[in-house]
Amino acid sequence: MAFLQPDQLEALAIEKMVFHVVGPEDEELILLEEIDPGPFSAFFLDRLKSSNNGIMFDFILGSSVLASFLQIENERQLFVGESKKLASLFKTQHGRSASKGVFLMFLLSAAEERFYALIKYDHQIVLSYSIEDRATGHYPLLQQLQDTFVKSPEALQKSAIVRLTEGGGELCVKDRVAPKEIGQYFKAFLGAQRRHTPGSLTAKFAEITLKVAKENPQELSADSRKNVRQRLYETLQTQAGFEPENADSFLTSVFGPLPENSRIRQAFDRKLRSSHLEGEAFEFDRDVVKRPAKRRIVTKEGIQIILDRQYDDSVTVDDLAGGRQRITITTAGVEEDDDFAERNSR
Repeated sequence: MAFLQPDQLEALAIEKMVFHVVGPEDEELILLEEIDPGPFSAFFLDRLKSSNNGIMFDFILGSSVLASFLQIENERQLFVGESKKLASLFKTQHGRSASKGVFLMFLLSAAEERFYALIKYDHQIVLSYSIEDRATGHYPLLQQLQDTFVKSPEALQKSAIVRLTEGGGELCVKDRVAPKEIGQYFKAFLGAQRRHTPGSLTAKFAEITLKVAKENPQELSADSRKNVRQRLYETLQTQAGFEPENADSFLTSVFGPLPENSRIRQAFDRKLRSSHLEGEAFEFDRDVVKRPAKRRIVTKEGIQIILDRQYDDSVTVDDLAGGRQRITITTAGVEEDDDFAERNSR
């Protein structure tokens, strides 16, 4: 979901900030003191805002992260001390596979509400240059910078924005390494569990997709209208999962090519937002949506053919000149060919 609403994003401000250096080796853990981002606040706020559409989690009993935030809520001066505890815990749980970078912690405000945020930011090697003027011309001088904050999305490895609640707290979590299923060690560090399972998400997305098709038939091609349930089933069986940044792959597979301003796309996005699911990335649970047991063909004249899926190959539809079509049924024999009495006929 969009964790912070547009008006909150607009009002978002950093009240307190601290970061600590972390890395695979024990001696690379360097605990620092609070910093005022000053003129660089916008840089860090932009990074935080990019984390606003992650996967929803809830704290579980015994979460060290939740315990630290509750301590800070009671005594604001504990902010730095608790951040050092969490940075040390993060380093311990990550182990020697951690890449060198920084562990950031924020206390944020947006209008009347307060939030917390945690970010793991990787260091990236950056080359800077300066220009030296000499008698014979202008010469570039290169310098390698190791400990840097860069705008690259790849540098922001993991993030969690937290809202404390009466029952504990809820989190919006992103993990660049495992976008569909947050890494196990990061979940363990946060002491949180995912709010929705892949099975429940698959079922909800299937429901939303069919509603969008039913409510917007005029936006679909004739071919898409004919077999949207079958196309949905095949998409869930053949695609690995759903990622918000690549939603077009899912929509195109189900509905066919869509224009940029398609009402289908708009309706799908709107229903995801109203269900608070627009940020969810997940693996499809292929057992949740079953293949339709029966197939129904309805002609423009109102003729209906209903058959079990096991007989799919016995019915073929061929295009003819002038836009007409021929339906051919290959059968072992006709059991009944008689007048049909409608149920409500008098």
